Amino acid sequence: MRITRNYRLSLELRPIERTDRGIARLNAALGIYRETILPEAQNPERQILYWIDHGKDDLTDEFRCFAILTGNLVTGYLQYSFFREENIFFFEYLCLRDPSRKALVPSEALKVIEDYLSQNYLPNFTIVFEVARKRNEGGAWEPDTKLIKYFKRLGFRTVEFEYRYPILQSYDGQSSYPADLMIRLPEKRTTVLSSEMRTILRCIYFKHYLRWDRPFLEAPRFAERERLINELYSSQVVRIRSDDSFNTDGDDKRSQLLRFVRHPVQIRQLLEKIFGPKLPRLLIIIVVLLVTQRLIANDWLLVPFTLAAALIYCLAEDTEASRKLIVVIVSKLSLFRTRQL
Repeated sequence: MRITRNYRLSLELRPIERTDRGIARLNAALGIYRETILPEAQNPERQILYWIDHGKDDLTDEFRCFAILTGNLVTGYLQYSFFREENIFFFEYLCLRDPSRKALVPSEALKVIEDYLSQNYLPNFTIVFEVARKRNEGGAWEPDTKLIKYFKRLGFRTVEFEYRYPILQSYDGQSSYPADLMIRLPEKRTTVLSSEMRTILRCIYFKHYLRWDRPFLEAPRFAERERLINELYSSQVVRIRSDDSFNTDGDDKRSQLLRFVRHPVQIRQLLEKIFGPKLPRLLIIIVVLLVTQRLIANDWLLVPFTLAAALIYCLAEDTEASRKLIVVIVSKLSLFRTRQL
């Protein structure tokens, strides 16, 4: 996971699901991404935009992006892949911006993410992410101890496994780089079984990295990319015996806390999620039309009144989809008037 500086105030997670909606919010989130992620660790933005629009094409797996907001101000960006069959999340980027402070992202940001995942996905999932190692002055790779300690305080644990991630943007030089693999296992477990490790590696390498590159590479180039990742995967799993298990290192007290628990959702929250601030407007329109229908005392007029309610709501929305619906509703009302005559 690539992570940046923090934002102290209360946060909200807002999905980015299409590139033709909420453009200002999308641009602001990607602006934070550009500013806070090292160029060599970035995916090209055109690729991110493609996957925002196509992240649900595969009904099994998901690619998701989120803007993180404080009020109406965009203060961060989150990107992850979810492998539904394996019930595994792979967090790739978490970026938040606050020029006034130099500490790492506060736990409040992780709490917002925790609430979202627990309410929208089945329980007992696994979360994994990479903490890339850095070169020291002597050119040797060493763990990012500051970042690792921070995530351990949040309940994540490092896996005792020599993990490597494939190079992102070019295929020159080294084909992979070392990183520390961090994890949160379900049911307070602290040991990764050999079968789980193989599954995690397969998901990250093939269902994230290789899947990500497929739309952007010509056939020969993609074949080379596939060969590179196959070799990396093989070099990793050859060191895993069937009876192996991998210990994890972390804060035993914090990692045993009950987290990612689904809380009962109230009807009011569901209504707000579906209708948002438009619900009062819709209710007023329905009440006015029902009162009018009662005054007319003709039940047969309920159908055109329902269509009329939808028409008025669409006029108030004034979007491309609502304008198309207006045309359909007007045609239905015209048909009803003709039959009455």
